[in-house]
Amino acid sequence: MLTLTPEEISQFRTQLADSPEALAALDAIEECEGNLEAATQLIAVETTDAEVSLRGDSNFLEKLAEKLSNIICQEEFDELMTGVLTTAIASLATSGNIPVALATSVVIYVAKIGKKQFCETAKPEP
Repeated sequence: MLTLTPEEISQFRTQLADSPEALAALDAIEECEGNLEAATQLIAVETTDAEVSLRGDSNFLEKLAEKLSNIICQEEFDELMTGVLTTAIASLATSGNIPVALATSVVIYVAKIGKKQFCETAKPEP
């Protein structure tokens, strides 16, 4: 289980202050006491019905990230993951055709474990 500290949530709030959808995702993470997995499931229930098959799965966030790994693991995405993450979130939301709030959780997840490590272990779906 990946958990964000109140300090990390606060740092992300500062970075993502210009994105209401990203801030809503951070509200959900805060509501779930920093539990990124639980918050992502909550966000999925509130924002989409496209990922119904993954809901309730204890590895929902990991599976969602793996589904999007073909986008995340592109070299161009490296640049987006440095500095302020709003561009990475917007790019993933657009390219992956998912709500910004869900993209926020995925980008935070990848940032927290490290993009390089994520891409070395991700098993993208065909």
